[in-house]
Amino acid sequence: MTRALALLVLALVLLAGCGSSEQAKGGSAADTSGSADSTPSARASVDRCEQSGDGFVTTENLATFDVNGDGAGDRVGLVKPTRAGCPPAVAVDGVGSGVSAEIAAGEPPVRSAFGVVVPGRQGALVVTKQVHPRGGFQLRVFAFDNGVLVELKTDDHPLVPFVALDVQERPLSIDCTDGGVVFTEAVAHKPAGVVFAWDIQRTTYAVEGNAVTVGETEEIADNVLPAQLKAKYPDLVDYSAFKSCRAKS
Repeated sequence: MTRALALLVLALVLLAGCGSSEQAKGGSAADTSGSADSTPSARASVDRCEQSGDGFVTTENLATFDVNGDGAGDRVGLVKPTRAGCPPAVAVDGVGSGVSAEIAAGEPPVRSAFGVVVPGRQGALVVTKQVHPRGGFQLRVFAFDNGVLVELKTDDHPLVPFVALDVQERPLSIDCTDGGVVFTEAVAHKPAGVVFAWDIQRTTYAVEGNAVTVGETEEIADNVLPAQLKAKYPDLVDYSAFKSCRAKS
């Protein structure tokens, strides 16, 4: 059986149950120095969907990279139920019995996925990209540990906020650092002056297992004029995402 077919079979198996999935909790409500919410979703609510006689899902392969750290490539795919009320999910084949994590229904479709290799971590994080039809995109970051695939969140929101491309309301970038990821953003300078300016802030998030812990936010620059932002902080203007640490396929 080919790996693609195996992933499809895995998806059907994961979606066969109804109402009995077990969930593991990772993290607690975020503050500026504590743990952030990591919504558990192994098998997720896709388990609540009943399988019809001829199956009701298709599996779209998105990428292949090492998710569990064993040195072999694991196939990451998108499970797309065709029955009403069944949520889509990200599925990973090749990590034992396979795992999946729900994607909220009613959101823009996942168009692509890639892996992120965090220094000091075994196995890559899974990052999906949803493209909004009116412009903009949403990145979601998933961590695999102890047989569970979990989306990393802060205050029950995606780790990376939605990026609107029609306005420059929140220039930002995210990249890897030792043991986690670092989020850099430009925020309006306070107190407001005669001329608008940006302050540049940086926050580090430690990723351990499938839980994320929010570190302190530090200001690395203030009163950066809009004309200077592109020259001094091009990654923010370009919304750079994990430029230094993408996994090899």
